[in-house]
Amino acid sequence: MALTYREILFLSLFIGCIFATMGSFLAIFAGGVDDVDLISSGRIGLVVGATASIVIFTYGGVSRLLGHEKAQPVDKKDTLEILRSILHPVEIQAVSKDIPWSVGRHVINSAGTPTIDLHEIDIMGADLIVKNLLKNREELGRVRLIIGSGRGSDSGGVDNTVADHVTSKLRRSSSSHRWQYIEKRSNIMLRPMGRPPSRAEWFRRFFIGIIPIAGSLAFAFRDLAGAAPGASERGFIFGLIIGILVTSMMASHRDRTG
Repeated sequence: MALTYREILFLSLFIGCIFATMGSFLAIFAGGVDDVDLISSGRIGLVVGATASIVIFTYGGVSRLLGHEKAQPVDKKDTLEILRSILHPVEIQAVSKDIPWSVGRHVINSAGTPTIDLHEIDIMGADLIVKNLLKNREELGRVRLIIGSGRGSDSGGVDNTVADHVTSKLRRSSSSHRWQYIEKRSNIMLRPMGRPPSRAEWFRRFFIGIIPIAGSLAFAFRDLAGAAPGASERGFIFGLIIGILVTSMMASHRDRTG
């Protein structure tokens, strides 16, 4: 569930207080406990805390504003029904061959992820499952396939020929269909790679975040650089560069809802 702007603000202030406390103590220890400058240490802690709060609030606010978290909640039942509908031809084929595989028993919702159990399916049925998944990629998000005696399966192991065929085919084709292929001992996870932002979206995010993020980091590193000749200028430039990099990474965030 997406956070509201008020919740993002309180969260950023809370984390900022933690950073401020840590920054103050680190400044005290760095300056020596025998001659403690509480004002200077407190100032450093305040700068660190304020910087953390600004960066976190800006990132959270921009994420919400641009839709990273405000997408409508996905109805897991609807997603499951879509997957079952896509794989219904597999059940028809299995019934014609007297194979006890059905979408009602073998296509389930496991830990919030639509899961396809490949137990009791033959290699032709498994091949049809893969073809239908790739063909209907635009309607699907994250999908798990059980290829061993793992979670979501009550029976024995999947036929090795079936498992090898499915893993080989998905390993070759998943990336071209914008799925990240993650293979484990008992299952395969197909995870959306995410939609990269358009150029207009990237620049919009960048210009919204560049001033608060880069500015706060630049002034924070300037104050943390110390009083040595030229240190504050170098700290300012370093913080500015880090701020630009952080803002660029934020602007490049991929939408992984599809």
